[in-house]
Amino acid sequence: MRSEAVARASAISIIIPTRNEAALIPEALQHLTETDAGIPIEIIVVDGQSNDGTAAQALAHGARVIASPVARRAYQMDMGARAARFDILLFLHVDTRLPEGWRDRVVEVFLKQTHPPAAAAFRLSFDTPRRLYKVIAALANLRTRLTGVPHGDQALVTTQATYFAAGGFPDVPLMEEYLFIPRLRAQGPIHLFRAEIRTGCRRHEARGPLKNALRNTALILLFYMGVSPATLARWYR
Repeated sequence: MRSEAVARASAISIIIPTRNEAALIPEALQHLTETDAGIPIEIIVVDGQSNDGTAAQALAHGARVIASPVARRAYQMDMGARAARFDILLFLHVDTRLPEGWRDRVVEVFLKQTHPPAAAAFRLSFDTPRRLYKVIAALANLRTRLTGVPHGDQALVTTQATYFAAGGFPDVPLMEEYLFIPRLRAQGPIHLFRAEIRTGCRRHEARGPLKNALRNTALILLFYMGVSPATLARWYR
C-alpha cells in the first residue's frame, strides 16, 4: 500500500479541456507520450460538446475522455481535476507543447523540495520565429512576474490537496486564472519554471497579434477595475 501511495504522489494527471479540436488532439497526445522519463502520467481530455470527432480522436490516442455538459474551460478543468487519479495536476491547452524534461522538472519542484510551492507554471513562448511574437511572449512573462498570475497557456501545475484547498477553478466564462490563482497563493508561493512552453499562435493570427495582445491587456485591466467575467466574456467573443 505504501508503494502504491508513493507511485500516486510521483505521477501526473494532465487535464486538457477541448471543444472541436480533432485536428490538433492527435499530435498533442503524441507529444505528451513520446518520451518516458519513468514518471507515470494519465491524460484526461474533458470535451465540451465537440461535434467534429474530438472525443473519438482522443480515445484512439490513449486519453481518458470525460464529456462535459458545457463548453466552459474552467468548468471542464474542474471536472478533470475531480476525476484525476494522481496527486499532481497539470492543466494544459491542446495547442501548448511542454519542454523537454518537463516530467522531471515537475516532480523535482513538488516532491523533492523541502517547501514545495502551491503551484507552478512555465514561461511562455510561441511556435513561430517571428520577432513580434517574441516581444509578445516577453511582455506576457513580465506580466506574470508583476501580477503573479500565469495564464492557462503556461500550463498551471498544482497538487490535488492544494487545488481543493483553494476551492478549484470557479465556474466562470473567462478570467478563471485571476479568480483562482490568488486563492492558490494563499496556500503558498507560485513557482515559475525557467523552461519555456511553446504555445500556438492561431488565435493571435485570427485576430491579428498586436490587436489580440492589446485586447487581452485591456480585459485584464477591466477585470481589476471590477468588470465581471460574464461581461468580459461577451466582449471577448
